[in-house]
Amino acid sequence: GPVAVFAASNFPFAFSVAGGDTASALAAGCPVIVKAHSGHLQTSIRTAAIVATALTEAGAPEGSFALVAGREVGSALVQDPAIAAVGFTGSLTGGRALFDLAVARPDPIPFYGELGSVNPVVITDAAMAHREAVLATGLAGSFTLGLGQFCTKPGVVFIPAGSTFADSLAAAVVEKGEATSGVMLTQRIADAYPAGLQNFAADNAVAVVLGNPQQDSSTGAVSPAILSTTAAAVRRRPEVLLAECFGPVTLLVEYDGPADLESALKVVPGSLTATVHAESTETQYLATTLVPVLTSLAGRVLFGGWPTGVAVTWSQHHGGPWPATTAPLHTSVGATAIRRFLRPVTYQDAPQEVLPPALKDNNPLGIPRRIDGALTG
Repeated sequence: GPVAVFAASNFPFAFSVAGGDTASALAAGCPVIVKAHSGHLQTSIRTAAIVATALTEAGAPEGSFALVAGREVGSALVQDPAIAAVGFTGSLTGGRALFDLAVARPDPIPFYGELGSVNPVVITDAAMAHREAVLATGLAGSFTLGLGQFCTKPGVVFIPAGSTFADSLAAAVVEKGEATSGVMLTQRIADAYPAGLQNFAADNAVAVVLGNPQQDSSTGAVSPAILSTTAAAVRRRPEVLLAECFGPVTLLVEYDGPADLESALKVVPGSLTATVHAESTETQYLATTLVPVLTSLAGRVLFGGWPTGVAVTWSQHHGGPWPATTAPLHTSVGATAIRRFLRPVTYQDAPQEVLPPALKDNNPLGIPRRIDGALTG
């Protein structure tokens, strides 16, 4: 049935009017009503006109696509009896409010929300000893990419206590020229960034490695920051130190040995990604201890890379446990994203004449199918 799609603030194209949610729902045969984001309203209107024209020219039924705007309209959209599912990319606060509306309806509907993620990264002792400079350069590029306005930004990085990684990371940020300020996508995002930095910096266990938490965002411009704390502090106050801060900041968490690391990881909230940097000599530790913990935290576990990029592939899973998403079984990126907007139906002992073409024995559509579990051409 009709699907409501809420456009994201940070991706005016890929996660917006003509983004993956819209494409997936249309491909499944569902009409789409997009709620435009106020941060790029004119872009949304122009894109919607292009989409509507393309659908008409392709012979799509009238009413296959529409665009609406306004916060009150968005709430009404989720509660409208005609809407059968919702796709959402945005903040935890806004997403949770809409999720509650969706499930409180007389006829509750699926709400596929991507809400927030800190995307933990673990660097082992061995990895730090062998490639500290390379890791610092990689992290500097990842957490500052797009001024940190990626939902996959590595927001918390666990590092061995006593290392010089904090200094190496700060130097890498400066060397790459990322330490200068840049303009955020919207004023609202820009204003929220220094507020988040100040919440971190107000904690006595947090030290500022690089940047100024007291930033003036009145022009929309912000600059990167690096903060540091300890695993013990994270265990005591995860609701403060593991909160998502949208923007170019990362929190370094020093751990003293495997037990200290593992206990701190257990308080990390559900995320879209979890990353580990280790050496080949540590595969046994990874397999028996670290990977199971990271798997419980995230929908995508990376080895030796950085999580910022998201590829549209069959194997992609852009989802994860709450609060990363409201539906960890599904992905909003990749070939299987369409499954969110499909409802399975089985026809038992049905005459050939009443079956849809895709299920008829003579396969008039010529599509690959499974018959009794066997894939046929």
